[in-house]
Amino acid sequence: MDMHIGELARAAGVNIQTIRFYERQALLPKPTRNSSGYRSYEHKDVERVTFIKRNQELGFTLTEIKQLIQLHGSMAALPKPLRRKPDQVRAIISLGRERLSVIDEKVSLLRAMRRELSAVVDYLENMSGTVCPVSGSSSASARKPVPSATPESGASPVQCPVANADRSKRKSNPPGARKKSS
Repeated sequence: MDMHIGELARAAGVNIQTIRFYERQALLPKPTRNSSGYRSYEHKDVERVTFIKRNQELGFTLTEIKQLIQLHGSMAALPKPLRRKPDQVRAIISLGRERLSVIDEKVSLLRAMRRELSAVVDYLENMSGTVCPVSGSSSASARKPVPSATPESGASPVQCPVANADRSKRKSNPPGARKKSS
């Protein structure tokens, strides 16, 4: 089944510029052209683009993906008895192990970030409302509490000098208002 570039892009879930970029980077072979001069793609091209995108999502660089494609091509060209564990397979395994190591590091970092964020959220949910969550200042050192502050009113029980900095600017220069020119 032949398809044009737009059909390939839709089938692979990318845009047309991505297909052209992959061609320029030699990640996707140059397509044949039909009698009208349009690029003509096959189903194997959809699989290749999907392979590239999936590996990018896993953290592989385009250079590494190109290496994987080349190694796969080398493996496919070998006769079956020689496909056991040649140097090409070892190279793929090495590249995969390196990527697994990077992924493990990212997972560890994400878990640490999750713990820290969870602790901050828990702290903020359980605090008495007298401490500014951004600057850490108490109501004694911050501006006085808003008298009508309730959770339903949306008002903050403590005026936070850091969090409310934007608000004070907006009041003096409301959206849509022009600044006075000098």
